[in-house]
This record gives sequence, structure tokens and C-alpha cells, in this order.
Amino acid sequence: MTSSTPTEKQWKKLRTSLAAWYQSAKRDLPWRRTNDPYAIAVSELMLQQTQVVTVIPYYGRWLKAFPTWRALAEAPESAVIKAWEGLGYYRRARNLHALAKAVAEAGGELPRNEEGLRSLPGIGPYTAAAIGSIAFGLPLAVLDGNVMRVLTRLLALSDDISRPQTRAKLQELADAFLDRKNPSDHNQAVMELGATVCLPRNPMCLICPLSAGCAGRDHAEDFPVKARVATEKRKETVAILRHGNRFYCEEVPEGKPWHGLWRFPDFDPERMKRGETLATIRYGITKYAVTMEVVEAKWKGRSPVSMAVRYLTTEEMAEFAFAAPHRKLAKALSIKKAG
Repeated sequence: MTSSTPTEKQWKKLRTSLAAWYQSAKRDLPWRRTNDPYAIAVSELMLQQTQVVTVIPYYGRWLKAFPTWRALAEAPESAVIKAWEGLGYYRRARNLHALAKAVAEAGGELPRNEEGLRSLPGIGPYTAAAIGSIAFGLPLAVLDGNVMRVLTRLLALSDDISRPQTRAKLQELADAFLDRKNPSDHNQAVMELGATVCLPRNPMCLICPLSAGCAGRDHAEDFPVKARVATEKRKETVAILRHGNRFYCEEVPEGKPWHGLWRFPDFDPERMKRGETLATIRYGITKYAVTMEVVEAKWKGRSPVSMAVRYLTTEEMAEFAFAAPHRKLAKALSIKKAG
């Protein structure tokens, strides 16, 4: 259920209020100081599902390591994953790498139209709209979590945003709201509003530039509505296998979660003898809440030999990209060694 959709006159009034607010309240972010489509694309992929404060240092280091499409395209995947380590959702790094290769092969420049952008690997509707509007001024409205929150509150839209029909409706509303004369600032302004004022919890409605026209302002936290996905609990056991001051580690193969990253192996009772429990690490991944038990272990037979498997010192581990809970474990081993 929703309040009536604004008329064009009402949309225009909302655009004007939003634009004035953005000019005075926008944050000084590094990707807002450039017109380089490559740098803008890097920021957009990094910002997906990751907070600005986390992205800023990664963004600066990334552009120093890979300053152009071609530099990124020519980099080995291991270096790309290592540079991304800690940002999570590593598919984004691989998508950006694949995108760089496609752009480099096509002459080193992004297409300046939606169809061309959408044809490239790693670029979906949101990314095409963000890069197209910000880098090239294309009249494309972005629809991310911040924008959905602003729109559902603005119109008191109680439809479930996890449903494709609702997202299609929200895209229509975002298109209607878009300032087609200045899509770059408009898209950034709506996202900025969602990130700094129209917050998921304790939204600051009293200082919101859209408050006067917001149907949901008195019960903003009721929106957006999204069906909950039940969290499943999982347990796993990880083995610490030592050889002097080195630890057995392995690269995750393609097709497995965290593929391309490094980790300590799962305990395998057929190949390993179990020792004492060393630690318990808890982490979340997608819809799972995982309890990871860490145990000492020894091989029952000879240590396996493979190009994707090696014994590493804690110092050498720093040169590889590890899955987050395994990086935490590696740091704990390093601290224990130092102690």
C-alpha cells in the first residue's frame, strides 16, 4: 500500500529541495573529485554493500596499484584479490578485473551509453546507471538500498522490496524522481540522503530536506518492508597442521566459497589425527551463522603435495589473500608466536 504517486510538479519541488541540501551537506569523498570513468567505476563496485569509511583507504591504495584499466587488466588475479582483501564479496574484485580486461581489449574506454555499459562483464542495472550518470551525465536513475529506503519512506510504500514487482515499481519511481538535467548530482544526492540522514535506524527526519513531502515521516522505521530470511547455523572444524614454524594452508579452488583466497584446511578424520582445541571463531556469511572450531592436527600419512597447497610462515601469510575468518586465525597465530 502506498500514498498517491507525486505529480510532476511535486517531484520538481522535491528535486529542488534535495539539490539545495546536497550542495551544502555533501561529504568530500575522493571519488567526487574526479571525472575519470575508471576511478568512478572502481568506487562504485567497492561501495556495493560496503560502507564509505571502509572503502576510502582501499580506493586510494587500489588506484596507486592499478591506476588505469590496462594496469588492472594486466595484473595477475592473485594481486587483484590481495588488494581487495578485507572488503569482502570477492566476486566484485573478479568482476572489476574482468571488466578491465574487456575495456582494455576494446581500446581502453567505457561505452558512453546504457546498452554498451550493460554489455560489459560485471555491470548490471545499478552499476550502469551509476557510472553512466556520474561519469557521462546519462539520464539513468540508480536504485540501491539507500534509494529504496528514501523512496519507500517518501511514499509510505509497504510492499515487500525483496519482490521483483516492488523493485520494478521503485525503479519507475526513481526514474520519475530523476533530475534529467543533472543526473550525476541527483543520484549522488539521493544516495547521500539515505547514507547520512534517512538512516535505517533513528532517521533524522527533523533535518531531512524532503520531510515536508514525506508520507512516512512519522513512522519512518516501518519502511522499507522486507521479508526476513531465517539465519541457519553451521559448524565447521579447521585444522592447524605444523611443520616447524610453518603452517599448512591451501588455496580455495574454483567453484567453492572464497575461491582464489587462502585458508587453513578443514579437519579430515580420514587423513588427520585430531589434537586439542585451540580456539573458536564465529562469523557470518550470506544467510549462515558459522561456528568455526580450530584444532591442532597431524597427518596420518605423508603431507599432500600440490601447487595450490603449501606450508607458510605467519610472515609469508601476509603476502596472500586469506578469507576473513582465516586471516583472523593467521593473526592469532602470529601474535602467539611473537608472545
